[in-house]
Amino acid sequence: MDLLARLRRSGRGALLFALFAVPGSCNFGKADIAQAPEHPTFDPDVKQVLADHCLLCHGDPPNRGAPSRFRLDVYNDVVGGPRGAFFEASDIIRTVDSGKMPPAALWGDGVGPNGKLVLDRWLADGAPP
Repeated sequence: MDLLARLRRSGRGALLFALFAVPGSCNFGKADIAQAPEHPTFDPDVKQVLADHCLLCHGDPPNRGAPSRFRLDVYNDVVGGPRGAFFEASDIIRTVDSGKMPPAALWGDGVGPNGKLVLDRWLADGAPP
């Protein structure tokens, strides 16, 4: 019996279909941005990287068990969260750089090198809006 038939019988086929066959369903497989600007700003540069890889869970509304206070689509929530200015932004970037987030990073499909460069440059410039 082939793999697809076994998945259908086990009931896991629908889950795999939802995760991988529906375009854009999980934002896995998003291409890296073409080029990192020298001095990125939150909107549009950083927000685009976050939209491609983070806002599925950390947007409005928060999904998949993400804490409601941890939204990444609002500038003030990213740079001046409850733990203080820039701590939240640097913590987010450290988490992305480590490969802990987004979850697709576990399969080698996280934020690309240019996307990480955007985040790093943005923080180095003082996280401008």
